[in-house]
Amino acid sequence: MARKKNFDFELQKELNLTMENEKEIYDQEGWLAKNYAKKWKKGKFNFAQAQKGVNNLIVTPRARKYQNEFGMKVPNEVRSAVAKARLREIMRRVKEGEI
Repeated sequence: MARKKNFDFELQKELNLTMENEKEIYDQEGWLAKNYAKKWKKGKFNFAQAQKGVNNLIVTPRARKYQNEFGMKVPNEVRSAVAKARLREIMRRVKEGEI
């Protein structure tokens, strides 16, 4: 997979870390994880739809808050990458039985 020249990996890492350290986001991810666990057990889990849900419910509002705090625009590619990373972490917790 080729990397994009303008992709900001530092911004992705920073946004992901700020999200990991917020209780509100952890609670929202717990709620999503319970729903995704049910879908996973039924065999109806769709990664693309789940990623869209994480992006819309968790990442986009936090990215807007980040933009307001630091005055820095968060590109859609970074939001998508963070949503994918957060979803992978949620699904890791589901598969290991933490949820």
